[in-house]
Amino acid sequence: MSVSAPRVTVRSSFPWPLRALLGFLAAALAAAAGVAIYEYGRDFAGPDRRELVTHNEQLAVQLREIAAERDRSTALANAYEGELKVERAAQEQLMQQVRALEEEATRLKEDLAFYDSLLPAGKSDKGIVIRSFRLQPEDESQAQRMRFRLLIQQSGKADRDFVGSVQMEVRFTEKGGNFIYEMPESDATPERAKAFDLSFRHYQRLEGTFTLPTGAVAHSVLVRVLAAGETQTQQSFNL
Repeated sequence: MSVSAPRVTVRSSFPWPLRALLGFLAAALAAAAGVAIYEYGRDFAGPDRRELVTHNEQLAVQLREIAAERDRSTALANAYEGELKVERAAQEQLMQQVRALEEEATRLKEDLAFYDSLLPAGKSDKGIVIRSFRLQPEDESQAQRMRFRLLIQQSGKADRDFVGSVQMEVRFTEKGGNFIYEMPESDATPERAKAFDLSFRHYQRLEGTFTLPTGAVAHSVLVRVLAAGETQTQQSFNL
């Protein structure tokens, strides 16, 4: 009990299970406080996760609706495109039919003129007669390529076939000069020359093509019918 006696510390003794329980409670309180702070900070800093999930679901629904609308629009556009192709095909077919009808009308007009030309000739018309002649461009895109149509008739009482040939002289201008294109050409092939031969009892039609030089303009054509080297008849046609 003197001053030099050792110090003594008095401590209460707790059982270890009690100490463990107190430690667990302290840890639980700390965890709860951390969660509360996290939730508070999340609510304060931004939207709640549930709101984000709801918003994402709404966006997904909108995306599906937009995709469905896009599919409907694509299907409708494809349908319109198919209809347009059908209409274009029908229009092209109609244009072809119109062109065919125009060509047929032209042929009918030519046939009408041809049959009109078969009417009995006048009393002054005897022997070989040039009944009709036509010269025109074969195609609008090829103005220099010309097509001619010629009808020759044997008037009067035809008791035998006429055998001969046709010669044509096409007079044209080119670059201010006057020129003559002769048919059949001097260098014509036998097949080409044969196309101008005549052999008929009542009438014969000749048809063919030739090409003028680029820039040439035809003005007149002289048609001559020959037999045994002699001219039987001839006629000039102005264009």
